[in-house]
Amino acid sequence: MALKVEPAFLEFIRNAVSAKVVNAIITVDGKSDIRPITQTKHLTSAQKTVVQLYVYLDAVDAARTITEAKLVDASGTAMITSDANITSHETGVLLLFEIPFEVGVV
Repeated sequence: MALKVEPAFLEFIRNAVSAKVVNAIITVDGKSDIRPITQTKHLTSAQKTVVQLYVYLDAVDAARTITEAKLVDASGTAMITSDANITSHETGVLLLFEIPFEVGVV
């Protein structure tokens, strides 16, 4: 039996993630700072179905070294953590978190 993930379900997942994961805590040069999630969207293709969350850092912060990024809920509880080693000297940085999921029949 073939399953197709319908747009309404993807919107539901995206909205549920957006309601729970509201900020990111980004560690830049050893200092942690709270940043808002700038956009949440879903993507589906033949290769993957994911929810994507974006966090933007301006050129000032991006010129230093980003060593960790955490997605957190409203109380600051970490939901997803990622180690990093990112430095950009001239522009800002758009961090992308992809949360993949799969729907299947058992």
